[in-house]
Amino acid sequence: MSAVLLEIRDAVITLPRSSGEEDSTPCRALDHVSLVVRQGEHTALLGPNGAGKSTLLRLMRGEAWLDDPGGGRILWHTPHGPEDSPLTGRAMAALVSAAQHENYLRQGWDMSGEDLLLTGLSDTPLIYTMPPAAQRRTVRDMAERLRIPGLLSRPVNTLSQGQLRILLLARALVRRPPLLLLDECVDGLDTPTRRRVLDILREAARDSTLILTTHRADALPPWLQRTVYLRAGRLTAAPATVEAPYRDFRHSTTTTRAVSTTTRAPSPTVPETALPLVEIRNATVYVERAPVLRDITWTIRPGEHWMIRGGNGAGKSTLLRLLAGDEHPAAGGSIVSRLPRHGGEVAELETIRKGVRLVSDLGQALYGYDLSGLELVLSGFDGTIGLYRETTEAQKEEALRRMRRFGMEALAGRSIRRMSTGQLRRLFLARALAGAPDLLLLDEPCSGLDAAARRDYLELLGSLADDGVHLVLVTHYEGDRIPAVNRTAIMENGRLTVTE
Repeated sequence: MSAVLLEIRDAVITLPRSSGEEDSTPCRALDHVSLVVRQGEHTALLGPNGAGKSTLLRLMRGEAWLDDPGGGRILWHTPHGPEDSPLTGRAMAALVSAAQHENYLRQGWDMSGEDLLLTGLSDTPLIYTMPPAAQRRTVRDMAERLRIPGLLSRPVNTLSQGQLRILLLARALVRRPPLLLLDECVDGLDTPTRRRVLDILREAARDSTLILTTHRADALPPWLQRTVYLRAGRLTAAPATVEAPYRDFRHSTTTTRAVSTTTRAPSPTVPETALPLVEIRNATVYVERAPVLRDITWTIRPGEHWMIRGGNGAGKSTLLRLLAGDEHPAAGGSIVSRLPRHGGEVAELETIRKGVRLVSDLGQALYGYDLSGLELVLSGFDGTIGLYRETTEAQKEEALRRMRRFGMEALAGRSIRRMSTGQLRRLFLARALAGAPDLLLLDEPCSGLDAAARRDYLELLGSLADDGVHLVLVTHYEGDRIPAVNRTAIMENGRLTVTE
């Protein structure tokens, strides 16, 4: 029998309430969990949003603390014997998670991709000493294995979501930890990169024991040796009806579609006199003096709902930021926005940001304030991070109406820091709709959602399209395409090509 690496006994973790929070119900993230992890016992940790999977991984890493150390216990087994210090957990385990991703986005540190990988060798957020040449060779070798050497010289704050995710994975792999904890590690990666990462993980499994969470079938390697299910903070047996993305994952090579796409909306018949919602002409966009979008010419017409595909770093997120007014074309390019609900043709940035709303992982990551669910939605009227003024009764009624439509009214008084990924996704969608935008931009909107939450979220998007909100959806998953989408384009090397 293989040696024990980690032993958890009767672990209980309760999430703290924020001061002034209306919802006084205790939120128990882990409820008397006991688990043993043996060397080489690679494990899939599965369960719905809010089950406690991320908290359990943080406990294994030494980043979460038990409510009562006297009642429960966690032991890391080292060559010198079992130890209960969280510092041992951090020495033995490396974690790749959405929270880690969000922290790097929020901090905005001035560092290169190579710097980021070097921090993995010391397990620190930043570099504090001059790394020796041998360490630089180690990180460059890892970058070559993942085929990302070009990212080593890039500033981290210029990377796409997918590029940063794969760098964080490389950062974890570079020191070959005994425990490798992967929380939705391939979410946001294009198909070729996902396949390459899974190949690298197979190699890493020779040196490290992997514990992996995911809601996507194609992220579950067939060589995983066991499956552990978590629901409402408790370890459970396999559910009688396993959600589609988990069913027979050892033999699955494709992602189960959350919404049927067999029937697509027909291309709209637009009167010749109808003006486009958005016209982009010869737009080139520079980020940190490097061209990210190149000579984009594109029109969004009334009745059109777009899906944008393309590899990591192709420029998709930058294109959405251009539409939202967060980026601007270089000299010689132009963008014209016509927003019927906000006065027709508009040029003022404040109006554009009310009529064109962007929902993305980046926006969620940068939202560091501790607000209630209702306050988060209310902040959408001004598009601010935080709430800086008294809102009107009419705005409160609209916010609650949108929360009610999304099944979120019960969370109006709960802190957003105590919400699951699926709950936050819906709230940020409700926030984006505050003030009735004409155009809704969605950047990987189903990232981190379980099968049920993904299905519900996509159905919500379909109902918004029926209500006259125009959608532009960026995703790597064809299964996230909703029937309302009737136009498709591909981004490649900063250029946009319409395919249908």
